[in-house]
Amino acid sequence: MKIINKAVTLVAAALAFFVMSGQAYAKKLTMNIGYSVNEAHPYGTFMNLFAERFQTLSGGTVRVKVHCCHKMGSEQEQFKKLQLGTLDGTMIAQNNAGPFYPKIDLLVLPYMIQNYDHAVKVADGPIGKMIWGAMPKEVGVHLVSIPLFSFRHIYNTKMPINNLADFAKMKYRVPKNVVMIDTYKAFGSDPVPIAWSEALTATQTGTVDGGDLPIDVMFSQKFHDVAKNVAKTGHFVLAPPFFVSDKFMKKMDAKQKEAMDMAAKIATAASRFHTNYGMGLVQKKMEAIGVKFTEPDIKPWVAKAKSVHTAFGKKRGGDYPKLMKAIAAAAD
Repeated sequence: MKIINKAVTLVAAALAFFVMSGQAYAKKLTMNIGYSVNEAHPYGTFMNLFAERFQTLSGGTVRVKVHCCHKMGSEQEQFKKLQLGTLDGTMIAQNNAGPFYPKIDLLVLPYMIQNYDHAVKVADGPIGKMIWGAMPKEVGVHLVSIPLFSFRHIYNTKMPINNLADFAKMKYRVPKNVVMIDTYKAFGSDPVPIAWSEALTATQTGTVDGGDLPIDVMFSQKFHDVAKNVAKTGHFVLAPPFFVSDKFMKKMDAKQKEAMDMAAKIATAASRFHTNYGMGLVQKKMEAIGVKFTEPDIKPWVAKAKSVHTAFGKKRGGDYPKLMKAIAAAAD
């Protein structure tokens, strides 16, 4: 904690000096950024802090308007708006970016990312650049940062899950992503693709028995009110990128781009700390109000996931198998 706080303090101090050093900005801009969940969601931690810091570090030349709660549409609709230039920035789950830029699906594969340190190494290092370096040219969108990493666990309304046999007895909501759908099938379930905006209602009405989310998202979005069982499987990682449109990037001058990058670094450090170190506290809160957690042996789950990896590599072809090996090797 001290290390992260010190890093954030040093970056903030350096940027404060940069702003106060008399550098002048030529342009006055308004940046509209959106995300699809409410402000209590971890996305809100990043987006609001980013907006605050960018406005300050730009010397007041950039005004950032933050739009939460589906005001800018669904996550995929927001990505489309980035491409059109009618929205300047968004933070969405990587599985919702996959239809537009398929290499992002490498971060959706089950058990591809082993832990937090592995996620950071992949996202912030050369492998990340190999995955999304071509995005500006190919889809007109820039990946600025991956502000947080948190692992998805299975919640349900029926019973504790101790193994795959227990898991297979229920019906689950999954995002509309082919890799995630294939994963649930490999685990022995017949998943139901449902949009995020309808996920909680589907659980409340019994359309599905459960689904998967990071623990802090279950809590902040009130899934724990209806789903009292959580199996800590960690099969997917939530690694939502913060994207900025190419159109807005071209509006900024060099100093504004530098301020934006630094604001993103500060907000990313804070968001990663929150999700990495705060998850245990959230679990305790949920346990205190009656949520039961189980920790199944994940070896059988990992074994089932291998078939998804194999099929994915064969279907995608090209440099995908090479990238998969590079990601796996980064865990060592």
